[in-house]
Amino acid sequence: MTQIKSLDDIRTLRENREVECKLAQGRDGQGALPEDIWETYSAFANTDGGDIFLGLKERPDQTYELAGIVYPERVIDAFLRGLNEPGRVSCNVMCASLCRVITLGDRNLVHIHVPAASPQQRPVYIGGNPLTGTYRREHSFDVRLDADSVRAWLHGHDDSACRC
Repeated sequence: MTQIKSLDDIRTLRENREVECKLAQGRDGQGALPEDIWETYSAFANTDGGDIFLGLKERPDQTYELAGIVYPERVIDAFLRGLNEPGRVSCNVMCASLCRVITLGDRNLVHIHVPAASPQQRPVYIGGNPLTGTYRREHSFDVRLDADSVRAWLHGHDDSACRC
């Protein structure tokens, strides 16, 4: 699990197979859950897990700075609520203790640790359809699996399709 304890940790942070960073400030600049978080949730759950950091602004050189989230609890609540909405995600692999607020100076950052799903829970997909909503993590991005890969995985013929 990636830990953020200082602004220096943020400066050295890079997106990779286990880390995703999002601004998550919403229209009002106070904090909102980004809609594309569910793709990352699916991808991390279907691979080896990972950490999502909300409240970070990407610079042109692909480093990050702390933008902060004014109402981090609102963002965490929206995430936890979404995990249990029918049709949002197929499986909730989370517990509330895996979501936390990190305060650095006068700004808040939300850290969500997504564990890997068990073989019985996989594939974890979004939108109610495993053939169109199953993702995996490759390098620093979420990749949607094609229907043939998901079918093979569901039938147990190719478990490697969703595990890198």
